[in-house]
Amino acid sequence: MPNIIPYFSLLKSEEKKSADFVIFGNIVSKHSIFWDENYPANVNSFDFVAQLNDVPDDYEITVHINSNGGEVKEGLAIYNALKKRNATTICEGFAASAASLVFMGGKRRIMNRASLLFIHQAATYAEGNPDELDKIAQDLRIITAAAVNAYKEGGVTLSDEELDAMVKAETWIPAEDALKNGFATEIADVEQKEGAVTNSAMSFIAAALNRTPQASHSLGEASISIDLDTTRIESLVTLLEKVNVGLEKLDAQVQGSAFGGKEPSPKADPTQQKKGFFNFKKEE
Repeated sequence: MPNIIPYFSLLKSEEKKSADFVIFGNIVSKHSIFWDENYPANVNSFDFVAQLNDVPDDYEITVHINSNGGEVKEGLAIYNALKKRNATTICEGFAASAASLVFMGGKRRIMNRASLLFIHQAATYAEGNPDELDKIAQDLRIITAAAVNAYKEGGVTLSDEELDAMVKAETWIPAEDALKNGFATEIADVEQKEGAVTNSAMSFIAAALNRTPQASHSLGEASISIDLDTTRIESLVTLLEKVNVGLEKLDAQVQGSAFGGKEPSPKADPTQQKKGFFNFKKEE
């Protein structure tokens, strides 16, 4: 079998004191013959929790999720480990089935507008006599109840009857409904006010420029300071004026050569505003 890179990674930054986990695969048991042979690129609770425990307590932990899910026990193990840490979970695409349990492990749970949760009852393949099948059905109900407890602990505001109905109906949950019903704590939005989660670098730059002079934004030990001293802006305007003059002279020389050293057209009226290569309006 070819070597397949797992859809699971950990990015740590000592400078920013942050740890980003990326779960973009199935959430299954470690060294499971079925999963290893059919879906070798996966995530398991053993490796995840081991790496989570290596993250210092003062680090900001973020878990990025895009997963169809997998085994309930693996999802519950990751959920219980995450809820002991002050973690942020972000649904980057699907947080379905067992992955929805991982999502609920975040104290801060963020849905992108183009993302979905999916919840349902526990399921399995089974065979046997009526008594054995009845026992399996009862076991599945108990397992489902454990998963439902994760939704309730996370802050879902639905009644027991409403949540039970959604689980039995195998429900896809869009961002707005996830927020309204307590599955999520917020929705990522590029139009949110300063401090909100955003996937737009331009919005960060715009927010910084709208701050008062000498504003700064802290990024762990690093910081970005933006000086809005108007004298620097005036210097830039002066520099652009000089560049315009130089470019106009060069343009005149080129045109003069093309027309045998003669002016191709009368000189412009100096009282009229001239449009340069760099255009700006200087306030009096």
